[in-house]
Amino acid sequence: MKLRVRKFNRTMTTLNGTIFIRQPISNDVVFHTDLFHSRLGNQQFNHYPAKLPTCGFCDFFDNLHNTYEEHISDIVNVPRLKECPVQVREAHILDKPFPSSVLPPVCPTGLWKIVISGRLNDEERLSYHMVLKVYENDFFG
Repeated sequence: MKLRVRKFNRTMTTLNGTIFIRQPISNDVVFHTDLFHSRLGNQQFNHYPAKLPTCGFCDFFDNLHNTYEEHISDIVNVPRLKECPVQVREAHILDKPFPSSVLPPVCPTGLWKIVISGRLNDEERLSYHMVLKVYENDFFG
């Protein structure tokens, strides 16, 4: 992946870049997600007890299509629904802001760290770490 967060304007940051899939990937690659929360925003994270399903690569993208279609429809060359194995491609993300509508109605403010790991034959092959800051609704009001 060649992804970066960039400043889009004075109040918003966006995700921009390319995801490279160099060989076909099936459900053999299993994704696991962990959430961590820092209430004070001082990076002293505690593991958050949310239960997110562990699933294979194809099932992960099928879930994205079924649950978040409106948020991934503008990603260029995203894997299609029920495409398994996912074929070789480059998917392009162009100035994509984080969709706050995907957050649960009650989401504690502070820093959040999301760790997504991918395992092949019980060996970790990839790991993505994202840090997000959640504000009160009236932050920009």
